[in-house]
Amino acid sequence: MKKILILLLVVSVYSCQSPNGAVTTNDERSEIIKTLFKNVSEENIDYLKELFSDDMTFVDARNNSKDKAGFIAGVEGLFEMFDEISFEEVDGDAIGSEIETTVYENGIIWTNVWNTFSATGKYTGQKVSFPFHLSYKWDGLKIIKEVQFFDNAVFDKELNAMQAAKNVSEKLVILLELKVTKGNTAEDVQILVKKLNDFVRANEPNTYDYTYFISENGKRVFLVEKYLTSADMVLHAKNFEGGPNFAPFMKMFEIDKFIIAGNATKELKDLLKAYPIEYRTAVGGWIY
Repeated sequence: MKKILILLLVVSVYSCQSPNGAVTTNDERSEIIKTLFKNVSEENIDYLKELFSDDMTFVDARNNSKDKAGFIAGVEGLFEMFDEISFEEVDGDAIGSEIETTVYENGIIWTNVWNTFSATGKYTGQKVSFPFHLSYKWDGLKIIKEVQFFDNAVFDKELNAMQAAKNVSEKLVILLELKVTKGNTAEDVQILVKKLNDFVRANEPNTYDYTYFISENGKRVFLVEKYLTSADMVLHAKNFEGGPNFAPFMKMFEIDKFIIAGNATKELKDLLKAYPIEYRTAVGGWIY
């Protein structure tokens, strides 16, 4: 027992003398990040272009990566969507919002930020506020990498409103009114729909809504599909026609009405020209 206690004491002393990294809140890089956020609130894109390395990598909360050009375009998009951008003050007391820089023994330097984003949406008119966490990796006094850790829902909502106002959204809504063919029951429909859902989930990550609604008498079904882009629906159509679900679907249902709402591309229209589709474009509202 005594040997174990001595070993723990030695490890503890060694750990205190040889930390993995030193954390500060009033160093040069932390001050640079304070200036960075001040320039974001003032919508000064030139400061960001200078501060971020030309070789930078940006990783968002959904694990999407961008280079510097993509990152700068994203910040400019932020300025396009929001007014009155602001952040909380930081003072190094580790109580509320904070900026701190860690210098590791191997020479790698990261600055971490905990703060709150507040702004007013230009297209929704809504005031928003949410906490966020960002990490910046340094190459000298240039930022070589930024990683985001927060929910993008606020940005998605404002982006939807902006795209709707400009009628430039690539999202599509598909509406199908289906008749259940004679001899098939609601239970039969449910079994087939389960297979269809499983296939779409496994093979089409950008089919973000795929829902069947059945009438009380079990004779009619309403299908709602949503796609991020026309290309995503092209993938779905090719999977459907060339996959295992086409024959069972056409045996189970008769298509009564087929509507594609949104800005469908020529490629999609050419691919589906054999179907009796009614195309409709947006005149207001937005697509989630």
